[in-house]
Amino acid sequence: MKLLWKLVRGVFRSDWSKRMARWAFMRSILPMVDQGPDISRLRVLVLGVYLADRPNTAAHLVREFAAGHRLDVEQRWAAMGSATDDPVVQRVTVLTVQQPTPKFALINSLIAGLDVDRFDYVLVVDDDIHVQPGFLSAFLLRQRAFGFALAQPARAWHSYFDHSFALRRPWLAARQTRFVECGPLVSFSRDAARLLIPFHAESEMWGMDLVWPVALERAGLTLGIVDEIAVDHSVRGQATSYDRSTELAAMSDFLARTPHIASEDVFKVVKRFRPSDRTRYL
Repeated sequence: MKLLWKLVRGVFRSDWSKRMARWAFMRSILPMVDQGPDISRLRVLVLGVYLADRPNTAAHLVREFAAGHRLDVEQRWAAMGSATDDPVVQRVTVLTVQQPTPKFALINSLIAGLDVDRFDYVLVVDDDIHVQPGFLSAFLLRQRAFGFALAQPARAWHSYFDHSFALRRPWLAARQTRFVECGPLVSFSRDAARLLIPFHAESEMWGMDLVWPVALERAGLTLGIVDEIAVDHSVRGQATSYDRSTELAAMSDFLARTPHIASEDVFKVVKRFRPSDRTRYL
């Protein structure tokens, strides 16, 4: 039985299986709603970092976010490595670095001198996810409707993941939680951005998602995961572009001197929103 289970897991973790699951995911239709909050005039800032010398989805994401779907979208991306030859990505690449640089240090550089308060939402995006057509408006519609100051889309079930808590619950529309991952995509409302951006310089990457809930809850704000709108995170595995032990050590040092949520409270669901409840919110 153990051998059979090992074989089954091997099949589902294989590159071929993930490619097939991604193909099906990208051709599935996002759940539509007839009404909801008016998002047609929302101003959205997308901040992204891509590894130019490694397989990435920056071109896909830049084009999908540029489509707008009723939103006023501005994009600012940082490239790590050689410059891209894609003209569409070139136009939104405002920073290029050659040396490995912490993600959130690059994000802070992208917003230097920028009035972030002009934007209704700020998204921080990695370069290794796929999103369906119409993702941005569908996701922000739900973030706004459910009142999440900080939100992430769930990860599709075939995605790489660190925390199964972030995997999509297909029987739910969303979950109000006490934890939202700092990647691969996280969205800050204006209220959340005022509290949390620019990001802590002391944290190279991990640990901020344990600090954010404390600051938000003190301000009376909520956070959550949107299950109805997921992302595919199957391009690169976890910790393939950085040293895991180094990041864990940096996180431990950062959290030792920064107020953060207790470990036993991280994966708690505060409230569940079911699809049948949608008409009360959307």
